[in-house]
Amino acid sequence: MMPLLSNETLPNPLPRLHRHHHRRRSNVYHHSRCLPSSPIPPTTSTIPVGGLAYGVDVVCGGTSAFVACLTHVSWIHLQDKRSLGRVHVSGTARSVAATSNGKSVYVACHNGGLNILHTAPAFHVAGQFAVPAVGVALTATVAVVACNLMGLCFFDTRTHTWTSTLPLIVGGTSFRAKAVQILHDRYAYVACDSGMLVVVDFTDPRRPTILTAKRLFHGDAHAIALSSTAAYVACGSKGVAVIDLDRFKAVGVARAAYGSVFDVHVAPHRLLCACQVGGLAVYDIHDDQISLTLAGQTNAFDGISHGVASGVADKRRDVAVVTCQSGGVQVVALDSVDTWSEPKRAKLADACCIM
Repeated sequence: MMPLLSNETLPNPLPRLHRHHHRRRSNVYHHSRCLPSSPIPPTTSTIPVGGLAYGVDVVCGGTSAFVACLTHVSWIHLQDKRSLGRVHVSGTARSVAATSNGKSVYVACHNGGLNILHTAPAFHVAGQFAVPAVGVALTATVAVVACNLMGLCFFDTRTHTWTSTLPLIVGGTSFRAKAVQILHDRYAYVACDSGMLVVVDFTDPRRPTILTAKRLFHGDAHAIALSSTAAYVACGSKGVAVIDLDRFKAVGVARAAYGSVFDVHVAPHRLLCACQVGGLAVYDIHDDQISLTLAGQTNAFDGISHGVASGVADKRRDVAVVTCQSGGVQVVALDSVDTWSEPKRAKLADACCIM
């Protein structure tokens, strides 16, 4: 039986995360940047996906991606900038995660459950589970699915079978799982409603257990990203909550970017943010993993940004892959972020979007 734990903290400490050096603590969590003397627009390219683009996951060494497009999932090649396939799914596809080899794709569909797609011999729906899926994260063998008030559901990615379910009950209260990411292939960090961050050990996915939980952020959790020692929670208009995983403590909020943050993704030394009307914001992550500096932001493309990932495009350039609803997928080069001009400020009518 799962233990009931206090509202604020749990007695069981988190396992110590190893680092190669002691880091200096910083009280500065975000900085505004100085504008370049001669702004240069970012290098971008558009890949149509045939629908409103939301969630995205990049696989196969950063060369291809799967995009949740409400009614279907599109499979695209980033370097060739072309479609590799499209599959219609039940419900509203909002979040997607693929196995590292790109052979299987798990899709969280609002009112449509969890859809599992296979890319061979043809791109198709291979299975469906009636769970209220809102987010997905994968290891090589386990899929961890955030299922709102149902908590977490665990699936075996080798057999695509349902393994177990874990309600997120803390202090007698059930919390809604909104977003999930995985650390060290055994810990699920779950951003829930009411600012609760829950850590689950799924070393044995048949018997997952809650390790600790605490209220650590404000606002609605739309997404969560992890570095080795920090968590970054996309909190919409509240910005990005930064959480020290060693101390399991909130240390600040990054609000320097323009727009509501709906997705976050950790790239090497950078935090990428999808900011709706603000487009793509790029923060530099300092050595302490806690301090962030806004390196640049752009919305010099059509559409409202809801999802972000990183990949590799022409000439092996590092790129951000940004979903832009009706604007399809934007592939944005990250080699000149500090030269970008300020993002365009949207008018009220332009800020209206499908949530």
